[in-house]
Amino acid sequence: MNKILNQYIVFVAIGLVVSCGNRQQAAVVAEDAAFVQDVPEGWEALFDGNTLNNWEITSFGGEGEPYARNGILTLPMAVSGNSTGIRWAGEPLPVNNFAIYYEARRIEGHDIFGGVTFPYNDEFASFIVGGWAGAVCGLSCIDGQDASSNESTKLIHFTRDRWYSIYLRVTTDSISAAIDDTIQVFNIATAGKRIHPRAGTDARGLSFSTYRTTGQIRNLRLKRL
Repeated sequence: MNKILNQYIVFVAIGLVVSCGNRQQAAVVAEDAAFVQDVPEGWEALFDGNTLNNWEITSFGGEGEPYARNGILTLPMAVSGNSTGIRWAGEPLPVNNFAIYYEARRIEGHDIFGGVTFPYNDEFASFIVGGWAGAVCGLSCIDGQDASSNESTKLIHFTRDRWYSIYLRVTTDSISAAIDDTIQVFNIATAGKRIHPRAGTDARGLSFSTYRTTGQIRNLRLKRL
């Protein structure tokens, strides 16, 4: 009887080891599998989810080490200075009449976690997401005023580790932005206004950045309007 019991225990133990091994192997396979983004009709993916192809790491007043894995672009807290940035280096993108969609979340820190700088005609501007200690959203800049002090300013409470969908629409006569389809951050008519980057920043091209924060981005795509 003890012999049979001992054989049964050995059998169960082997089964558990094999099962755990299979699960670990499956996890490794899943982790290494190439991510494939589901892109809606009319949109074009700007991030393949697996590599930094068509992107270059840039200095935004600091330096970090962005990386791509499992469909997510991570912009870690800068190892020197305050900001981590990455800029589009692929084929030229439109300078107006386009929309950008992406999802972003804050992993570490208390400031900008999904800011996007974008071209506008012959200039550039930035949609700030969660700046000035975590809550300020808005457009930098309008007539010399940055996102914290112009007509686009909006305070939003962001929860750490939660994904937020971000939609930016840029046309020849307006710039608008929304978060989670329910929060209209701003809708600015640009006629007669000077739209430009914040003084002292190296804001050029389509780029994403964090400030004293680790942020993540996924499902990044562009639509020509």
